[in-house]
Amino acid sequence: MPETTLRDHHKALTQQRFGTQTMRAPTYISPTDKVQSFIVTSAQDSTKIHKGFWDNLKAYADHLDAEIIVSGFTYSKALFEDHSKTAAWFWPEISPYLRNNRIVIGDGLMICAEMNTLPTAVNPLSGFDTYTGDKWGIFPHPKVHLKSIPTAKGDPTKIILTTGAVTLPNYIQKKAGIKAEHHHEIGACIVELLPNGRFFVRHLLAEDDGSFQDLRTYVVDGKITEVSEVEGITWGDVHEEKSDPVITEAIWGAKPDQTPMHAFPPMIDWLRPHHQFIHDLTDFEYRNHHNIKDPHFRFKMHTRGTDSVEDSMKNAAALLAFMERDFCHTVVVESNHDLALTKWLKTTDYRDDPINAEFFLRLQHRCYLEIMRGNDSFQIFPWVLRQYEDLEATFLSQDDSFIIAGGIECAMHGHVGANGAKASSLAFARMGRRSNTAHTHSASIYDGNYCAGVSASRDMGYNVGLSNWSVTHIITYGSGKRTLVTMHDDGLYCAAVSGFPFPQPRSAA
Repeated sequence: MPETTLRDHHKALTQQRFGTQTMRAPTYISPTDKVQSFIVTSAQDSTKIHKGFWDNLKAYADHLDAEIIVSGFTYSKALFEDHSKTAAWFWPEISPYLRNNRIVIGDGLMICAEMNTLPTAVNPLSGFDTYTGDKWGIFPHPKVHLKSIPTAKGDPTKIILTTGAVTLPNYIQKKAGIKAEHHHEIGACIVELLPNGRFFVRHLLAEDDGSFQDLRTYVVDGKITEVSEVEGITWGDVHEEKSDPVITEAIWGAKPDQTPMHAFPPMIDWLRPHHQFIHDLTDFEYRNHHNIKDPHFRFKMHTRGTDSVEDSMKNAAALLAFMERDFCHTVVVESNHDLALTKWLKTTDYRDDPINAEFFLRLQHRCYLEIMRGNDSFQIFPWVLRQYEDLEATFLSQDDSFIIAGGIECAMHGHVGANGAKASSLAFARMGRRSNTAHTHSASIYDGNYCAGVSASRDMGYNVGLSNWSVTHIITYGSGKRTLVTMHDDGLYCAAVSGFPFPQPRSAA
């Protein structure tokens, strides 16, 4: 063997053993004078794509003049696979769209296309809370998860999420692979970057034939059609006493005696849901469990003249009446803050609360009358609200069921878990049936459970320190597919109503 050949082999072995690898340099995309759109999905190596979904994604990208970004991940069943994304083989149609480096969108969002997470990961977002710093993060993965990350109070909301995949399920048929196949979602994320630097992120989840809906746009067989309605919206917790006028108007519009603040239509009238679900309609601030034993807070309410429980019930009834629409069935989900009225009647001595004594006794008398009549289903909260407004809404009780879109349970607020234990998104995901809940004020997607945020101020006085609250709502389509929509502080909820121009569609150029 020539000496030079021996030296070359020795050098190669040394470099392989002691070498280093680092990420590729990130790509930065800045705002322009038009709305920029990006469609982000993931793909498994050596796996076929869902042709119908891919064709529809390309058609939608042409319609929006959007850039498609595909991030690959490896899960080869071959022996001696090195799991390098750059060395892997991907379906030829998606190869031109593959990206393996981090992409920074504006000042607030990272697409982590460099990531390579096993598709069998039970919690694909585990460990990524700080990976994107203070920016939102999109991670390639076939399981759809989302979580809101705590930030300092007053700082913008931070959310990290996974994409879904454009490739078909392709798993080793053992426990981990079979579980992953069950949670595999054919899907993507759409990112909208506005000229002012703000952005929106939503999921595009496919039906069996690859068609999908994005708010008022439906894409099927490569064609773009406009639709005028969705199946349901689960609003974030309302907390009427803690409402934010900007957010309230962005959702339900300006009241007749108010001058509109927004140039864009209220979300309920733009999406026209068949059902809207209301959680924590009232905060029950004046006598709720957070401050009923706080004498300083009680005195503050007294000096401001805002410690009348009856006034808070009147305001809640007026807001609910304002929310109602002819095209929409309003459903009030029994929630812990609404139930605080019942707890107040059961635990408080009216003699220590002169301003509310007469109202307290009036309600107490009604409760005792219903007990004597044997009416075990009586609810004092809806009874009170109907004394002030002619309401069409349906009021659910705690163990009711309300199913929409072929199997999504919407009757649970989220404050009670299994056997009365403390609840969590994980607990509802384990139920087996898909569900939409609220309560936490923190948006999340965990397997089959979607959780809304809040529709009021993100600072309610009793939440101190870091916060992962967000103004986020669950949109449920007629197909049963869902997405979360997060509002900015100015109430804007998507690029289509922003007033900013879009580029001309590529297919029309």
